[in-house]
Amino acid sequence: MSERTVKHVIPKSHLWKASFLYESHSLSCYNYERMMGTAFAHALRAIIYDLYKDDPDAEEKRHAVMKRNLEFYNTEPEFGGLIFGAACALEEQKSLGEDIPDELISSVKTSLMGPLAGIGDTIVQAVWNPIVLAICIDITLQGSLLGVFLHYLLTFTRVYAMQFGFFWLTYNKGSEAIFDLLQNGVFDKILDGAKVMGCFVMGGLIANFVKLNCGINIVTQNATFSIQEKLFDAVFPKILPLCATMLVYWLIDKKKMKTTTILLLIVAVSVVGGLLGIFK
Repeated sequence: MSERTVKHVIPKSHLWKASFLYESHSLSCYNYERMMGTAFAHALRAIIYDLYKDDPDAEEKRHAVMKRNLEFYNTEPEFGGLIFGAACALEEQKSLGEDIPDELISSVKTSLMGPLAGIGDTIVQAVWNPIVLAICIDITLQGSLLGVFLHYLLTFTRVYAMQFGFFWLTYNKGSEAIFDLLQNGVFDKILDGAKVMGCFVMGGLIANFVKLNCGINIVTQNATFSIQEKLFDAVFPKILPLCATMLVYWLIDKKKMKTTTILLLIVAVSVVGGLLGIFK
């Protein structure tokens, strides 16, 4: 869609409603056949009657819009706002007579949902959620319900702020806005930053929630040397939890071991290590 196209027939209030419906119902009726396709089409209900108003074949063309957008679709919900905004803009301009093939609208969705899912899942699931959960869980463990409400508030704010922002970005500028972001390396920079932040977050989670202490003491005639207190705590704080975590990661990533097997292995090693005094 070119930048010269400035005519709009969809009221802004209907667009806000469509964006809200998309985010609120993005995972409703989630199924193996269409994934998020049903929710995508459902969100278009807010604007469907604004399209083809003066067209004698309006009913038939609106049916085609809904059928076209019921196709298989799956991506990260908030970043999917970029695709939904572009789809709304393309459908609107098509209804105004622009030469936009049906295949173009479908190809925009199918070509972008994969890359945006990878970017969105990394940023949201691997960075944002662990950070917010770590903060809110720590507050809650201190006996305050503020952590529960803070988590809800931060999540609710993030979800709709990202959705509305991404939706209006591509609705106003078209699908080219997404390709520009991809080509300019903006998302790559965000991902690099997310990876670094993810390492910091995982380090903090390991230090706070993974507990592993050495119970071996070296006894001499004059003193008792605690390996945990005199060596690990003094020179390598939290080194054992880090090693245990990296071992689990290695078993999953390199040895392709099942998580249930790893859990049973952890239980067995913990019991044996505790009985022998290796761990405390």
